[in-house]
Amino acid sequence: MTYTNEHLSFDDIEADNEYQDCTFSPANEKTMVQDVVFNHCAFEQDDFDGVDWTDVKFINCSLPNKTFHRSYFVDCEFTGSLMTGTDFSVGTKLLKTKFANCKLLYSNFSETKIEQSKFIDCDLIESSFQDVKVVKGLKFDNCVVDGIDFLDTNLKGVDLSTATFNDLVVDPTRLKGLKINAYQASLLITMFGVEIM
Repeated sequence: MTYTNEHLSFDDIEADNEYQDCTFSPANEKTMVQDVVFNHCAFEQDDFDGVDWTDVKFINCSLPNKTFHRSYFVDCEFTGSLMTGTDFSVGTKLLKTKFANCKLLYSNFSETKIEQSKFIDCDLIESSFQDVKVVKGLKFDNCVVDGIDFLDTNLKGVDLSTATFNDLVVDPTRLKGLKINAYQASLLITMFGVEIM
């Protein structure tokens, strides 16, 4: 069923529905959301901590500065959404989750587990991926990742080869297995004070 231009409670979300141009008031308790499409939706709630999301699609949604601590995302997609400053840190798990054409400037993915997930054509300037556990790969396809912070993250399986950056925050001892192109390699080397002659 499709709901359009409605103001609903977050508690009223039901599986197998699509919500278009809807606004959701805050939930009364932690919840599980599954098999739902949110298209051009807005959420009055700022704290989505502990919510489980399964097979949920966010299309052109407004989610700036929302928190998703200790949340679980499986087979979810964020497309064309505004997510500046969104905080997924502290125990969140992303499994087979895709972000495409999203504004994720200053977002925080620190202390998360990210498995088989990817970012496509996203703006991730100065986002934080500190102490992330990457499982079975993490791809940043045609993303802007300038100033992204990977401190304390083992970069094995992370693919930045088509991403754009001038500066990264990384630990040189955790670079093994990072996928980059030749131009990016020269940028990365100079970040550590190596002079190329």
